[in-house]
Amino acid sequence: MRKHLYIVSFVSTILLGLTSCQHELDTFNENPNSPTEVSTPTTLLTGGEIGTIMNSTGNLPRTLSLFTQHTNGNQFQSLDYTNYFLTETDVETDWANIYQAGVNLNQIIKQFGTQDPYYDGIARVLMAINIGYATDVWGDVPFSQAFQGINGLSPKYDSQEQVISQIQTYLDTAITDFSKPVSANKNIPSSNDIFYGGDISKWRKLAYALKARYALRLTQRDGSAAAAQKALNYLQNSFTSSSDNLVATFDGGNNQNLWYGFSNQRSGYMSMGKYFVDILKNNNDPRLTYFVGLDSHNPSGYSGSAPEDADTDASPFGSFFAGSASTSNIIFSYSEIKFIEAEAQFRLGNATSAQAALKAAVSASLVDVTGSDNPTFANTASAAVTLQNIITQKYIALFTTIEPYNDWRRTGFPVLTPNQNSQSKKIPLRLITPKSERTLNTNATVVGDLYAPVWWDN
Repeated sequence: MRKHLYIVSFVSTILLGLTSCQHELDTFNENPNSPTEVSTPTTLLTGGEIGTIMNSTGNLPRTLSLFTQHTNGNQFQSLDYTNYFLTETDVETDWANIYQAGVNLNQIIKQFGTQDPYYDGIARVLMAINIGYATDVWGDVPFSQAFQGINGLSPKYDSQEQVISQIQTYLDTAITDFSKPVSANKNIPSSNDIFYGGDISKWRKLAYALKARYALRLTQRDGSAAAAQKALNYLQNSFTSSSDNLVATFDGGNNQNLWYGFSNQRSGYMSMGKYFVDILKNNNDPRLTYFVGLDSHNPSGYSGSAPEDADTDASPFGSFFAGSASTSNIIFSYSEIKFIEAEAQFRLGNATSAQAALKAAVSASLVDVTGSDNPTFANTASAAVTLQNIITQKYIALFTTIEPYNDWRRTGFPVLTPNQNSQSKKIPLRLITPKSERTLNTNATVVGDLYAPVWWDN
């Protein structure tokens, strides 16, 4: 596994122009540990999936959880982020990790796409996930000219509108790939597919799920009703139960849960956020004891730290997402599908259908987090059929993903009060361009303003 990661990292370093040693570029093709051509796509897929897990459960969602006040930063860099102080070097690793994953995925598409449509489809779905993260937080990003190695160290930036269109096209191609017979493939994904074990029917559902996510992302651009109807159309072929969830698993050895690893190595940097904990406590939410650890104030109590407080005695991360080195994390859930449906039905004026979908969304989350449904709580949580309640319930359920941050920017819900000790007293609306792109990519669209909204947030 370490070899796979090394391959991804080395090639991506060349892609991003992060090395200045010309002799390393000259001898790149002679490095037996980092081949530019491989005989099968098997290791490339595993490397791309490992990168996707890192991007979906690592530093990026953890940092954005500070903005949404699911968590709070109490010391060092985490405290800086809670105060909305981020520099162009703070986001270097997140950017690099996304494009590192893309290198392997792009090689699958270019080298094996024709002979291995199943691999091609999986790679395109994973590319959509990773580039989706990039465009959601940075806006305009390289896509159409990215991943060209030493032949393209300054790829052009595509507009966010173009990127999302390309994401949808990638997903359409993937769906076509998945409809082909097994006999059309020279190689068949199996155990090297660490997400679904080569189950193509689940990858097809995920492709449609992502299409629905990005259709609804454009409520401000395509119009509320049009975006909602597109999302509903895609949902018909997406997840049908929690068994379809895209889940990151960890063996607890060299491959450890990243939330747990951060908390274990940087104890006191972060705690749970007061806003999030208070919502759970005030509503007697059954997920409280799973999302939130016991605090140091009261051996049997739960408390969150407010952005202005930096309370290191507040509750730590909970067992559901950071309990041990082998705790799994959900990347895309059936619960999200039902929340998308609830919002889409609400936007189309179908209150009864919206409420049914909202209740199903809450119930699915309860099962994911606690292991069982709680119909009484689900009924109460879904009683108010309003956009605010739909998005607030989604905010609770999708903690640990970046979707709450996207939804907050897109809808204004939940209603968050910015850190009043910050200089700006405004929650950032994006991440700024990494320094490496500003200084090394002559085609970079450089944005240094944390408060400049991305295209779909206009």
